Amino acid sequence: MTLLQKQLGRFPLGVWLAFLALGLLCVAWVMQGYSLLDWDWAMKLGFQNEGFDGDPAERAWALESWGVAMADMLWPMPVTLVALVGMLRTRFYGLVFAMMAFSVGVHFPLFFAFQRWATFPGFVIAALLLFTLPGLIGIVGLWANYRTFVG
Repeated sequence: MTLLQKQLGRFPLGVWLAFLALGLLCVAWVMQGYSLLDWDWAMKLGFQNEGFDGDPAERAWALESWGVAMADMLWPMPVTLVALVGMLRTRFYGLVFAMMAFSVGVHFPLFFAFQRWATFPGFVIAALLLFTLPGLIGIVGLWANYRTFVG
């Protein structure tokens, strides 16, 4: 833990790693947001599986996936942005919101992995490496430095 507590400029290393992880989570939410704007493109890349042009069951699944993408814009993205602001200001709410963002950041790639492993294993591995792993590192980094945010 002492490595994560090593002061590097304004913040300890663990906090810098948490900032990096939050930045990567923002990339995920932007990709989800773009899915809402161009669903066909997102399907071609493997971000979404179901289309609105298929049979009734596929259209129903597409609507469910669209709702999940919308929920990602209404909940995790604002939480992530508040976490970034709170961490920059070294406030306790920054720590709390970052932990909430990281919990979603660990959960959603695992959920994605169970849904898409058979069809898009490359994207699944990328999601696990880009979001789950940094999310876990962010949790550990912030926990090692929680006193930075407590006062």
